[in-house]
Amino acid sequence: MRTAALIAIGLLCAALPSFGQTPKPPDSQFDITLDEVARERHYNHPLRPQLHYTPLQGHIGDATGLFYYAGEYHLFYMYDQWSRRRLAHKQWGHAVSRDLIHWEELAPVLDKLIDNSPGSGSGIVDWNDSAGLRHGGPEKTVMIFYTDYKRGTCIAYSRDRGRTWTRHYKNPVIAGADDARDPTVFWHPPTGDWRMVRYEKKGFAFFKSTNLVDWTWVNRIDGYYECPDIVRLPVLSSPGERRWVLIDGNGAYVLGDFDGAKFVPATPKMKAEYGKALYATQTWKRTLEGDPPIIQVAWTRYPDTPRLSWRGQTSFPVELTLWNFADGVRLCRKPIDELDNLRVGEQRWRDLIVEGEKPMPEIAAGLLDLQVEMEPAGASTVGLNVAGHQIRYSPAEQKLRVGDVTAPLAIEGKRLKLRILVDRSSIDVFADRGQVTVSAVKLEEPSGPPVTLVSEGGTLRVPALQANRLESIWNGRP
Repeated sequence: MRTAALIAIGLLCAALPSFGQTPKPPDSQFDITLDEVARERHYNHPLRPQLHYTPLQGHIGDATGLFYYAGEYHLFYMYDQWSRRRLAHKQWGHAVSRDLIHWEELAPVLDKLIDNSPGSGSGIVDWNDSAGLRHGGPEKTVMIFYTDYKRGTCIAYSRDRGRTWTRHYKNPVIAGADDARDPTVFWHPPTGDWRMVRYEKKGFAFFKSTNLVDWTWVNRIDGYYECPDIVRLPVLSSPGERRWVLIDGNGAYVLGDFDGAKFVPATPKMKAEYGKALYATQTWKRTLEGDPPIIQVAWTRYPDTPRLSWRGQTSFPVELTLWNFADGVRLCRKPIDELDNLRVGEQRWRDLIVEGEKPMPEIAAGLLDLQVEMEPAGASTVGLNVAGHQIRYSPAEQKLRVGDVTAPLAIEGKRLKLRILVDRSSIDVFADRGQVTVSAVKLEEPSGPPVTLVSEGGTLRVPALQANRLESIWNGRP
C-alpha cells in the first residue's frame, strides 16, 4: 500500500508544472520566442517606451492592484510573459517604484492554473488590521482583491511588503463569476468601514464589510462597464466643496454623491481622456482615507504590428483634480510633478508668429515635455506636428484633433494651452488644465522635423513655447 501511494504521489508531482522553470511558449502567431527574448532583452529597442513603464518582455494589460506602502508604489498589471496576447500564461505582473517614474520589475503573482485565468482587481493596505492577518509582525498586511473567473472575487495577502503572497483560505470571498469581475476596495470614512464596487452584468454593484473578508451586497447602479474606480476629490476652485467621482472602464466619469450604499449621479457621463489607446484606468490607494493627491494610471493598448518582444505599455501617471469651468465642474488630468526630475535641458521661445508651417529645427528629436500657448490671430486652425502626430485646434468649432481623435474643447479666454509628452512610440496631449487629454500610439520611427508649428487660414501667435529634453526612466539599466 505504501509503495503504491508513493508511486501515485510521484506521478502526480511529475504532472504538475514546475514554477521555477521557464515555460515553453505555446505554438501560435502571438508567441514570444526564446530567440526574440535573447535578442531584445533590454530597454533600448528603437520603439521601446522610455517614459512609460513596460515589462522587459510579454503582454501588459489592465493596471490593477494599485497601492502605496512603506515608500513604495505597487503597480500590478494583467500579464502574459510569453505571448503578445494574454493566453496560456496569464498572471498579474508586478513592479514597484519610489517616485512613480523609475520602476523595478518583481516576480509575477497569481497563476492561470490555480486562479483560473486571474482577472483585474485592486489593492489596499489593511491599515487597522481589519482582516486580522497581521499576527504581530512589524509590517502592515497588504491585500489584493482579484477575479477568479470560475469562482468569484478572491484575496491574496502579504506580510512582507508585497514580496510573497498567500491566498486566503476563505476564497472566494464573494462567489459568482457569471459576468462579474474587477473588484475595487476602498475605505469609506463617513461609515468607518470598507466598501467594494465591482462590475456585474452591465452595472456596478456595491458591497460593505468590516473585516475585508465577509461582504454584504448593498446596492447597484446600471449602465457601467468593467474596471470600476471611485474617488472623492475637493473642487480646487471652490474651497470646502468635495465630490465623489465614479469612473468607468474606459475612463468616462460621473460626479455625484455616495452615502456608502447608493451612488446618486449629479452629472451625465463625461470624458477627460478621449484617446483610443487608454483603457482600464485605476488610482493608487495611498492612505486609509483616500486623501489627495489621487494618481491615476491605465493600460495603453498597442496595434498588432510590428512584431515586438513586448506589447502594450502603462500610461504615464497623472494627478486627478476637480476644477470649475464655464460649463460646470470637470475632472482634470495632469502629469505628476515628478516628471520634472527627468529634465536634462530646456529651451524657451517668446512671441513667435506663424503663417503656414514653421519647423523648429532647434528642438532635437527624442524624449520631450513640450508646453505651448497659442493665440489664433485670424487663423481658422492652429496646432503642431509632433513626432509624426498631427495636433490641430479649430477655434470656430471648439474642437481639438489628435490624429483621428476629436474632442470638444472650449478654451478659457483666447489662448490655447497644451502640454505634450513625447515618447518613442506615443504622445500624451493635455489641453487647458487637463480637462481634455488624448494619448496616441504610433509604432514607427517618425520622419521630418520633431516639432513644427502650424497655422491654417491666417496668422498664429505663440506667446510662449517651452521644450524640455528628458532622460530615459531606464537610464543606467543594461
